[in-house]
Amino acid sequence: MKVDKNEPYNNEVSFEAVMLSPRYFLTWLGMGLLYLTSLLPIQLQLFLGKLLGWILYASGTHRKKIVEINLKLCFPNITEGTRKEMVKEVFKDMGKGLLETGIAWWRSDKFIEKLITKQSNFELLDAVNEGCIILLKHSTHAELDIRMTSSIFEAGGMYKDQTNKVMNYLMIKARNKYLFGTFTNRQTRRGIRFLNNGLKFMYAADQDYGTNGAEFVPFFGVPAATVTLPSDLFKKGTKIFFFNVVRVGSGYEITLKDIGSKANEENFLKLMNETYEEAILKEPTQYFWMHRRFKNRPEGEEDFYPYWKKREERREKKKNKTA
Repeated sequence: MKVDKNEPYNNEVSFEAVMLSPRYFLTWLGMGLLYLTSLLPIQLQLFLGKLLGWILYASGTHRKKIVEINLKLCFPNITEGTRKEMVKEVFKDMGKGLLETGIAWWRSDKFIEKLITKQSNFELLDAVNEGCIILLKHSTHAELDIRMTSSIFEAGGMYKDQTNKVMNYLMIKARNKYLFGTFTNRQTRRGIRFLNNGLKFMYAADQDYGTNGAEFVPFFGVPAATVTLPSDLFKKGTKIFFFNVVRVGSGYEITLKDIGSKANEENFLKLMNETYEEAILKEPTQYFWMHRRFKNRPEGEEDFYPYWKKREERREKKKNKTA
């Protein structure tokens, strides 16, 4: 890792004694089991992940509701029976994704490279000698997507600190081994500086990050708060690519696309969301449908997730009362 702070570098993380307190016992136990599972053959891990997905499906009442709402909004023409089956498959893929995180964090480069059964169009980056944005989607196996792609080219990106100190420690320690140029979502300016210094910056622009710095753009035909950062950088001349990873059997196919070459300043966000839609449709249940993609609504529209809105209002009221 470079130590010149004028160049892209990673955030470091230190072990804290508090991580050994009883409150983190179950976290350490779970992470230990995840590590041991990551040593198993990939086929067996995916089978166990499927079983884990059934447990998540049976116990995740509210998360299940979010998935149902999202699928109903994005696939309005499928039957209710088909949608219910899709919800089950989403949870199975989520279970697999949890175990795939262990693979991403702890398996060797050789093991990771063997998982890639197909990679397409990465020669597009051969002539790119400057910083660029490489968009990715929030798949159920997103952590493994990042690990596999970082074995093809050197890149960094943004992450969000976890509230669980043990999880945060393990995540950053792992990512620092295969990413170069990392920063938190509170360090955007540093990210821009890294980009100007030549960083290939992986960024997922397919979640609702709020209405500040966002525009409502159709996503599967539904207006969705869409972050404008990629568009803003595109307008300044930054090259924009998109990579998609699809699990096929026990292997992974990775494709790179140059979406910047097809866009202009007026249609960029529309084209970006359409690119996400196209990627998701390759394997719809491998997408992370548990996030509230349509959380914020244009003025006058009803909320799609009433339970979660009420929960947030209760938390805000409690927070204000405490203050």
